[in-house]
Amino acid sequence: MPSAWMIGSLVIKSDLVVLIGSFIVGFLFFWFMSPHSKMETKKWIEEASNLLVVFVITLWIGKIFTNLHSFISDPISILAYLSDSKAFYIAVLLTVIFESYRKTKRDKQVIDLLYTFLNIFFTASFTYEFIQVISRSEISWQYLGLLVLIIIIFIMKQEIWARETLVFIGLLCWSGGLWFLSIFSSTMVFQFNLDHWFYVVIFLTSILLLIFRKRVN
Repeated sequence: MPSAWMIGSLVIKSDLVVLIGSFIVGFLFFWFMSPHSKMETKKWIEEASNLLVVFVITLWIGKIFTNLHSFISDPISILAYLSDSKAFYIAVLLTVIFESYRKTKRDKQVIDLLYTFLNIFFTASFTYEFIQVISRSEISWQYLGLLVLIIIIFIMKQEIWARETLVFIGLLCWSGGLWFLSIFSSTMVFQFNLDHWFYVVIFLTSILLLIFRKRVN
């Protein structure tokens, strides 16, 4: 697969095309596998799309923050910079803050949104990694195996377990699995090379939230 395509003066990177295609697969997968009615499924797909848009916007904000000097001296030059892991961390933090503020009083809807987004995210991640294996022979069987396991759990247990349970199991398996893998080698989530502390934060935060919700309920 070429690294980029030229359309006139426009350069489109293949990684971007694969990333967008992977999320399209993720959305389609959830559309067909959703336990919700068609109307509810459409609603949650729209909510997940909005969440993704918020993340993309905050990712750009993160890229500006991490390249602030270049942005001040030449704002257009920011287009040449790739979003790195630091921009990713900023985007995750800002997205969590924004969504927490927006949905403070809609607790059940937060769980439904997370359930929808995680379904899409895990499927998109698997598709992206699988394409990397096929097109570039970049083998990441451990991460692929982890994603397959999580997706199977979501499919097999969606009619048996509560969505809240699946959300926390998904977060714990994903963050705990990548935390373990990051001990032995670098780990990539899409094109972002993330540090092991990020997975630790997600893992511990998920446990604390689970304990808190059990005490409240």
